[in-house]
Amino acid sequence: MSGPTQRRPRDPGPSREPIGGARRRQAGVVVQPDQLTVGRTTVLAPAEPGAASRRLTTVLANLLARDRLMLGVVLVIAAATRLPGLEMRAEFDGDQGHDVLTLLRFTRDGVFPLLGPPTSIGDFHHGAFYYLLLAPAAALSSSDPTAVVMAIALMGIAAVGVTWWLARALGGRLAGLIAGVLLALSPAGIDESTFIWNPNPIPLFAALALAAAWRGRQTGHARWWVLALASAGVVFQLHVLGVVFLPPILALLVVEIRNARRRGDREAVRRLVGAGAAGIGLIVLLFVPLLVNELQTKFAETRHAIAYFTSSSPSASQLDAVSRLVLTLFRIVGWPLVGVVTGAALGASVAVALTVGLGAWAAVSARGEQRVALRWLGGTIAWSALALSILAPSLQTVVAGLPNDHYHAFVDPVVVVLLSVAGVAMAAPAVARARVDVAARTLLGLALVFMIGVEVSRWPASVDPNGGWPAARAAGERVVGTTGTGPVALIDVPGFKTPDGIGFPIVYAGGVVVGDPWAASYIVVPCDRLFEKVVGAACAGPAEDRQMRYLADDGAHPHPIPSLVSRFDASPRTSVSIYAVAQP
Repeated sequence: MSGPTQRRPRDPGPSREPIGGARRRQAGVVVQPDQLTVGRTTVLAPAEPGAASRRLTTVLANLLARDRLMLGVVLVIAAATRLPGLEMRAEFDGDQGHDVLTLLRFTRDGVFPLLGPPTSIGDFHHGAFYYLLLAPAAALSSSDPTAVVMAIALMGIAAVGVTWWLARALGGRLAGLIAGVLLALSPAGIDESTFIWNPNPIPLFAALALAAAWRGRQTGHARWWVLALASAGVVFQLHVLGVVFLPPILALLVVEIRNARRRGDREAVRRLVGAGAAGIGLIVLLFVPLLVNELQTKFAETRHAIAYFTSSSPSASQLDAVSRLVLTLFRIVGWPLVGVVTGAALGASVAVALTVGLGAWAAVSARGEQRVALRWLGGTIAWSALALSILAPSLQTVVAGLPNDHYHAFVDPVVVVLLSVAGVAMAAPAVARARVDVAARTLLGLALVFMIGVEVSRWPASVDPNGGWPAARAAGERVVGTTGTGPVALIDVPGFKTPDGIGFPIVYAGGVVVGDPWAASYIVVPCDRLFEKVVGAACAGPAEDRQMRYLADDGAHPHPIPSLVSRFDASPRTSVSIYAVAQP
């Protein structure tokens, strides 16, 4: 244009400063830097080669860096609460001794485990995949319990990372951070990561199943459903009642298949059905060792499981159905946030109220994919509480001093993700109700601070009061110092516990353990003081001596009463007695 530039008349109303920067004057023209406008006419900035691409790359890099930073923060918190002092903080008793002894025989002697650990609810076993999962750590360390605990702790840390991702995908960066911090600081999560027990890896595989299922829905890639179902199958392997976790994963897959059919997308239906079949096939593959055992034992495991689930349970009959449901809901929702609910009744009540209240609100008010996700998570909690209130009456009982059943740990990531995503959604700003938003954000912020405070106050002890593996190892060395390479038989007091808590340390120290007490040179009797009332006699003498008299007076084949050789305390809780076997 050759003529003088004519300025457009300004709008009569007052102009506002644009968000993101103040207005500038260039050659007498008002310029808004975030819109590059002159008056109301948009002006294109001079093109610079690759400028748009570089700007986009910078934005994406910054976002990725921030996500990595937040993920790093929650992982560091998880590691700091789980890894220090693992050798001294990890409990080591009969269950732990049984597991590492099985791992030792598997990785050193080649004895493949067809069954997992015995259940506490019947005469059957969990899945053998638990041992396959820990076998690499056992093989690399000669089944050193500290190395096995380290593997479990790393799984606990990984569970925090996967849970962060799921909450981030559903509710944004803040929701991911809150969920990650809640699980990283969780007293139950820390406890699950610091000793050997088959339910402890459950949160990782539950979080993997949930995240993979949601990723499959997001991307439309069917392969994610294979991972989701296989991970849910591992939850089932780690505890038989993990079967409760399978229906919510399958339900979301069924919804996806139905949606694909409604769209008329036959190819998507075919891929989803194929992925579902592949996932179920992997679950079946996980149970091949059990099938081999069943064929060898005329389906003994199946018969024992049927006998348990069809028998009446005294503990279940003490409460009505509604009371069982309420107590079960408190156990499974309160567990990841406060641990055993009987130790923090107020914290558990707040946790349940927040989770149920926010979940119900979000299920109604949320929109789009977030609404689907929150209803799915809420339905998973409701279904789990209902199913476990029927199948697991032991949830109505808490035993002080012992690890309490937490096979419901597959709900852990569900609870923290639902709480975080729904909380962030409720606290999101809305111009129309600014005062309500301020109050809601303040209350939710205070509730979050309260829950974190309860979590920290409920952390498990950093040192096992009974000395953990170091004390058990010292006890095993002391026994072998007395028995040498002579064959040793084990008899536990009380009789319903496994004696492997001292058996593995004896084998680890070079001793020889046999099953028949009359084929042994020595009988070693660990006595647990926690069960003295059940036994009806005190440890460190009366209980063990009485057991030797019972053993010798077997009626058909009487033997001389074994004579005491040595007695010592392996820990404040456990007394160990060594008896010499006299030949008849």
